[in-house]
Amino acid sequence: MYSSEDLERFYFQYQTEGVPKGISIQTFCLTNQVPYNLFSKWYKDTRKKIVEVQVDGCPTETVSPVTPSASIVPPVVGCPSPTRIWLELRMSNGLHISQKNLSYPDLLRMIEKLEGLC
Repeated sequence: MYSSEDLERFYFQYQTEGVPKGISIQTFCLTNQVPYNLFSKWYKDTRKKIVEVQVDGCPTETVSPVTPSASIVPPVVGCPSPTRIWLELRMSNGLHISQKNLSYPDLLRMIEKLEGLC
């Protein structure tokens, strides 16, 4: 049986591999041996669970973009305790990305990686 996380990863794979090639979701499901009716139900059940996000507090300073040669992101000064970030990103095309327990430098690295998909 497929978990919600499995179907989420599968949908991300479809968005990154299938959509650019013009493959329908039905064909992609068939090719990857994922039952389309199961995927379709999961998609209909989860696509409307969008939560508004409000960010306040740290970090207040801007951090310069990290160059590919830099391996360490400087820590943000002024945060009294290590803040952990939970990112849920849903796009109008249905793409959903979720990442928990991120530090601010981890968040920056993730955003840099996502920029490559645009």
